[in-house]
Amino acid sequence: VLDDSDSRVALVSCDLLGVHPDVVARIRERAAESGIAAEGVIVAATHNHAGPAGLRGGMFARLEDGLADTLVQQISGAIAAAAGELRPATLNVGSVTIDTVSMNRRHPDWPIDPIMRVLLVDGEDRPIATLLNFACHATVLSGANLMLSGEFPGAARRLLTEQTGAPCVYLNGACGNVNPVWIRQDFDSVERVGQIIGGQALRVIGELRTLGPGQRAHNIRWDEFPEKPAPGRVVEPRLRAVRRDVELPLREFGADEEYAADAAALRAKAVTLPEGSPARREAMAQLTRAESERWAATWARQQPEKTARRTEIQALRLGDGLAILALPGEFFVETGAAIR
Repeated sequence: VLDDSDSRVALVSCDLLGVHPDVVARIRERAAESGIAAEGVIVAATHNHAGPAGLRGGMFARLEDGLADTLVQQISGAIAAAAGELRPATLNVGSVTIDTVSMNRRHPDWPIDPIMRVLLVDGEDRPIATLLNFACHATVLSGANLMLSGEFPGAARRLLTEQTGAPCVYLNGACGNVNPVWIRQDFDSVERVGQIIGGQALRVIGELRTLGPGQRAHNIRWDEFPEKPAPGRVVEPRLRAVRRDVELPLREFGADEEYAADAAALRAKAVTLPEGSPARREAMAQLTRAESERWAATWARQQPEKTARRTEIQALRLGDGLAILALPGEFFVETGAAIR
């Protein structure tokens, strides 16, 4: 929770695939008790595939009322607790390049976003909180894993919390076409990726903590203490929040029989082609699209009254040159770059 004496905002991140709009609405209602307007509450998900189902809803799984009630209580309690512990802070922001743990999941040579952005909410004597923003699917573990896990964002946060003594919020970026790389799809690889991301974040946080007091060295020749400039910058907090409802028209889909026939023909073609050949890769790309559209078309036909999907976009300005944009769903890295 951040407060600049004029406005108050709350940033929440969940180790979930997504969060149902009804859950978000209930959390925003409760946040009003802490003096936070609805547009100032961002409830994000790390898009974690190893979290519990039943909280995203929509075409994926029915909203589980019991889980939803617990989630609302937990998040509302966390917001109230944070709002009750406000103390003087500075906002310091920096970034670091991490290009070793992610790959475009549609083509290895296509773009990723290798920049991790780090926000340090620094107190008078110790960090109050850290916020990480890095674009990558939380899918080191495969679909065969049935254990609940915070995945690599959880491992990175745990490392930062242990080392700084402050909670860490992880916000995923435009990761719709970016996957993590792994040695094996197991918990050792989860920890390895988390350590790389968390370790780099620790370096940035260590540098950001020098902003303000400065860092110096003893020059024995001059008997002086010249300052060594540090990367990053201090942001003067100027909070503002805005939220917009938008309607996204649904695509017009073909008949199920057409998709089934196309998929069968492409599947038969793919098995005759050499593994890794351009022709097989093209056939598999077309097959993936046919199967994905068939799946979405089935969902659309189950609710014929819907011609559009109502959703929202939300933005927080934290200070000059520092803003957070919250988008619904999985946006590609190219879209994130275009927005920036």
